[in-house]
Amino acid sequence: MNKSKRALISMIVFLSVFCLSAFIYIPIPLTTAEEATEADTLQTIKSDLVTNTEDNNEIESFSYESGSALTLWEEASLATENTAEAMDIQEDNASEENSSADTKELKETEVTSTALSEDTPTQETTDAMDTPTVKTEEVEPKVALYANIGISVAKDFVNIRQEASTDSDILGKLYRDSAAEIIDTKGDWYLIESGSVKGYVNAEFIKTGLSDDELIEKYGKLSIIVTVDGLNVREKADTESSKLDVIYMNEIYPVLNTNEEWIKINIPDDNINGFIKREFADVIVDFKDAVSKEEEEELLKLQAEERAKKETEVKQQEGVSYSQEDLMLLACLVHAEAGSQSYEGKLAVANVVLNRVKSSKYPDSIEAVIYQPGQFSVAKSGSLSKQLANYNNYSSSSQRLSIKAARAALEGANNIGTRLYFHSYRAAVNKGYDKKDSSVKLDDQLFW
Repeated sequence: MNKSKRALISMIVFLSVFCLSAFIYIPIPLTTAEEATEADTLQTIKSDLVTNTEDNNEIESFSYESGSALTLWEEASLATENTAEAMDIQEDNASEENSSADTKELKETEVTSTALSEDTPTQETTDAMDTPTVKTEEVEPKVALYANIGISVAKDFVNIRQEASTDSDILGKLYRDSAAEIIDTKGDWYLIESGSVKGYVNAEFIKTGLSDDELIEKYGKLSIIVTVDGLNVREKADTESSKLDVIYMNEIYPVLNTNEEWIKINIPDDNINGFIKREFADVIVDFKDAVSKEEEEELLKLQAEERAKKETEVKQQEGVSYSQEDLMLLACLVHAEAGSQSYEGKLAVANVVLNRVKSSKYPDSIEAVIYQPGQFSVAKSGSLSKQLANYNNYSSSSQRLSIKAARAALEGANNIGTRLYFHSYRAAVNKGYDKKDSSVKLDDQLFW
């Protein structure tokens, strides 16, 4: 066989082996010239791969070790494996996101299905039926709105003290059925706050542990506040019912009774009882508060003034027979005793004299009553005599008012009832006369 044929056969064998090694990934040793060609080809492929990778950003980078000899097939295989890995990571992330979304959707479905029906079986019932359970979110137990509220059960009131001791100063009073917020406990005492008062009360006079419903029903006062610009008040709990009135935003009215859709209210100024839609008003619950020491003093003062105003209203009754001398004597006594007082004060002094004339305890004439020893100091001091001497010259408004008050009393005008005594207010208080049940203040004088 000649050299040409042998060379051809060698080339065929070489190519066959090379192709077979390419398919089974077996590196074939190359000659120096072929290695140089392979290196150039490899460098071109690496440059192309890096460029393509930077362009499509599927893989951040490739790392090549110095002096490593990777075949074309190993390089291509590595790139394919890394690209596939990146795609697998993306698919895994997408799978996790889908799984998370599915889980969230399942939870929302569970909560929604639980809320749709009030007849959903409890866990205990479900277990008893041996049926698969559906996990639902736990519902927190309802917290009482007034769990820390206590009610006074004292016969009349319990004192609120500055410290947890009966020797401590009194700050106010918590009257029976009044409510207080319990802040703390100290031995047998509660630290409470009610109204404007904060202090200690003996725990034995405070009832606790009442439910919200019991507190509201027994001790609360319900009102509504309007939450819309205008709200119709109906004769009946029906939108077709007659309209009685219209109430407006932020107005407050007492509640008579309620149901799920309607509230019956009272409009005191117009003496109207009617119905409003519940959704257009907020219900307010008020409890009776404690009264501070200062508030009680002011309250007693106002009550005394109100009582005095009521009890000193002029009432017309049957008059008495009198002479001009009786009128002059009574007018001069009134001016001597109450010359600086108002008409009401002058009228009250005149009626003290007339009440004594009518009383079995005193003489039965105006003159005898006025000059009775130890009764009217002006009769003894000479002040009354001075007024009598000047009576014909009475011309000032105060003097004429004294005559008018004396005449009105004689003709039946009375503003102190059957009271028999009077004194300057300061002197009367010093002697304790203001503590008498019948005491009433008019101007600068006290009558009882």
